Amino acid sequence: MHPYPADHMWRDLEFSMEYDERKRCIIRAPVSGGLCDEQGAMRAGFVATLFDLVGGELAARTAYPDWIATADLVLYSKERPRGGEFTAVASVARAGRSSVVIEADILVRPRPRGSPTSIGSAMAAFTRLKSREDTAQVARVDGPHQVFSLEGHAPSQPILDKAGLKVLDEAGGMVEIPMSEYIRNAFHGLHGGMFGLLADAAGQCAARAASGRPLVTADLAIHYLSMGKAGPFRTRTRVVRATRDSVLTRVEVVDSGKDDLLLAIAMNLAAPA
Repeated sequence: MHPYPADHMWRDLEFSMEYDERKRCIIRAPVSGGLCDEQGAMRAGFVATLFDLVGGELAARTAYPDWIATADLVLYSKERPRGGEFTAVASVARAGRSSVVIEADILVRPRPRGSPTSIGSAMAAFTRLKSREDTAQVARVDGPHQVFSLEGHAPSQPILDKAGLKVLDEAGGMVEIPMSEYIRNAFHGLHGGMFGLLADAAGQCAARAASGRPLVTADLAIHYLSMGKAGPFRTRTRVVRATRDSVLTRVEVVDSGKDDLLLAIAMNLAAPA
């Protein structure tokens, strides 16, 4: 049995994952309306979340019996999915005594029988940790294919709404999300994928305010510094560079329930859709 509750963000992503003998891990998910923005395209934060999931699964398998935690994640995109099936094919770039590095090709299959098209790439470094008694252990299922979405389960509302994400100051790129079982990880802290969603939402808000244009997050680089335990989790954003075609922002994620403990720093490059 998977350690996450039935009502968890993972379930609402409706993804499936498989692992093959070539040390690759592949994640697939439908590009549903709950993952898309007002322009009908998949949010970069969800691309980062799905990559964090597949990268974390492959890194955990590689590091076993040690556990892992995301240290850094970068995402580069050429375009955003607007339907069909999202796929990320992850492989091990390096496995060392203290860390595991995972890279992935990001693809989309617009039609069921169509050919997948590469739309970006991603890379993440995971720190190896000694397993603890309070760490939830994922059972290794016999066979390569694992489906994490519950049979017959359909999201009751958009994931960001269900998670409680609120925009507190659009121009200032300040967004907030409360802690809940819906977004926790195996260490009972904020799931790593949520940092991508927070950095995406905050940077995009600030970029749009600075440019006066409907820019969208294209690239993300996230540096994880500490685990979020209490919440609410809030962002602090400043514009680093603004040109005619793009806005670069620096986003900090803090735990307001822990005296604004700095949890992560992200760089968000927003550009025209």
